[in-house]
Amino acid sequence: MKPLMMFSIVAVAGIILAAAFGLRVLPMSSPLPAGMNTADILFVCPAENQSWVQIADILRPASRQIIMAFCFVSMLLLFAWGWALYQNLLKDKFVGDAYKKPWKMTKAVFWLAMVMILLTMTPNHFRRVQISGAPGNWVLCEESDLGARAVRANAVRP
Repeated sequence: MKPLMMFSIVAVAGIILAAAFGLRVLPMSSPLPAGMNTADILFVCPAENQSWVQIADILRPASRQIIMAFCFVSMLLLFAWGWALYQNLLKDKFVGDAYKKPWKMTKAVFWLAMVMILLTMTPNHFRRVQISGAPGNWVLCEESDLGARAVRANAVRP
């Protein structure tokens, strides 16, 4: 293996380990107000209103119906694959044409599912919280993030 390739592999592995275990090069200053117990606080940052978030907000009320539709289409897809397999077993020989329609349906369902997941699961989807007495959209963040605020944990609701 070439030395540059080996260095790249080691560097990527080091970056992943540093990110996973929260290793930092410089010490960080704590934005905690005096007298606040660290066990009772969470850090929140204001959420950005991007077009992705707005699309996800529009789709959120219909998420159950979207999941039900995908389950229904997946069952139809399984029946299409089963029917193609049955046709080949019935003829006792392999005919590739029987699998063309199920394969096209599979690709269409897969890519439609990927687009829907990207539209509904925005990066802030799982971090979004509400703060009692504070208007606006908030997300959980780290204490070193820009705009991080310390709030009492009992004031934060998912």
